[in-house]
Amino acid sequence: MSLYPGLFRTVLLPALDRVKGKGLTPLLKEYQQHLSWSPEQIETLQWQKTRALLTHAFETTVYYPKVWAEIGIESPEDIKTREDFTRLPLLTKDLVREHYDELVSSKHPDNIKKSTGGSTGQPFHFELNLNSNTRREAVMWRGYGWLGAGLGKKTMYLWGADLGQPSRNKKLKDALYHGFYNRTMLNSFNMTSDNMPEYVDRINAYKPDAMVSYVNPMVELASFITDKKLTVHSPGVILTGAEPLHEHQREIIEKAFGCPVHNTFGCREFMLIAAECRENQKLHINSDHLVVESLNSQGHPVIQESGDLVITDLHNYGMPLIRYVNGDKATMSDTPCACGNPLPVMESIDGRKLDVIKTRSGRMIAGELFPHMFKEFKAIQRFQVRQSDIDAVTIKMICPDGLNVRDQEKIKSEIDRYCHGELTIKIELVDNIPLTQSGKHRVTICEV
Repeated sequence: MSLYPGLFRTVLLPALDRVKGKGLTPLLKEYQQHLSWSPEQIETLQWQKTRALLTHAFETTVYYPKVWAEIGIESPEDIKTREDFTRLPLLTKDLVREHYDELVSSKHPDNIKKSTGGSTGQPFHFELNLNSNTRREAVMWRGYGWLGAGLGKKTMYLWGADLGQPSRNKKLKDALYHGFYNRTMLNSFNMTSDNMPEYVDRINAYKPDAMVSYVNPMVELASFITDKKLTVHSPGVILTGAEPLHEHQREIIEKAFGCPVHNTFGCREFMLIAAECRENQKLHINSDHLVVESLNSQGHPVIQESGDLVITDLHNYGMPLIRYVNGDKATMSDTPCACGNPLPVMESIDGRKLDVIKTRSGRMIAGELFPHMFKEFKAIQRFQVRQSDIDAVTIKMICPDGLNVRDQEKIKSEIDRYCHGELTIKIELVDNIPLTQSGKHRVTICEV
């Protein structure tokens, strides 16, 4: 059994904390302690944090007092109960874009700025304060920890890579950083049917105790291992994320790797929202850090049926996102889990799935590549990637201020890294991208 995880948590991480002043170590202890509380204690803490956030948002932003006044709320003291809280107006991505500066707290001028491509095809920008960012990290490690992929655990990530070709210094810096955390990265965007044996070799050479991956690439790799009857190292656990994990996919992965597979659920705006428990595969919501609601089409709370997720980050004081509609759907439960974890349960994630783009030689480009890439281009307001021909893709983009030739070539070059010249890439600047018949926006559409 490796001594590194214990050494990392007790010596190395606290030492790094002292140098960088992040304060991650005490937050890890704080959130871990909550797992020994009762559900009632968690609910009380959540409401205390909610009240504090509402007061802060009212006193330090332009947006919230103005919008709340429209429904008769003149002071945070008017929000006395959870029922009062659920009367507050919803916050959408479009409203954030329209009122961006009004949502930033006057007490936090030096926020961390982040972007997400999401699964809606519309890049999104937001901010958060440093303490909030550190708390997100602590909550993530708590969830990964109870699943056996915690801090210092020897872990391999089958995940997306940074854009462009990193410099030698960047490669060295990343190698040292990942080495410190006792993990290594495999670029899921670059995986093809031709080079999958190399990925298997990397896994066998590294022998990870845990793996973390997007769902689709892991399913593809697991299917390849099973079909080719390859021998692959079995980690203690595999964690998946980025999209719903269906039971047949779980079975495919578990068959290939011979270890349990557990799903996690998060998004860029909040990081980890929920993670499964080992015992019952129930998704436990981080309700000591977030308020997570599920609403039907009339805006009413629903349990045991799929609804639109509405989330409040209780610690983002830099740019409070209160009752924010993140675009995902899920089914909530009011039945406690028998595993003993006091955090409430989400029955299932009912979100979107991104199509894989294919090439004639059998290469597969994960749909997650495109939102990951396009979030870096602020000129792109919305996009959609469509493949109607095995040798070509068309990317429709809404760019009100245009998209210069240099950026267009950069996009084509980045995609070419993964299709190796097999696809003709056509960029169309359009005024509108139609929704599907069900009223949804699909980011990637593969028709071949």
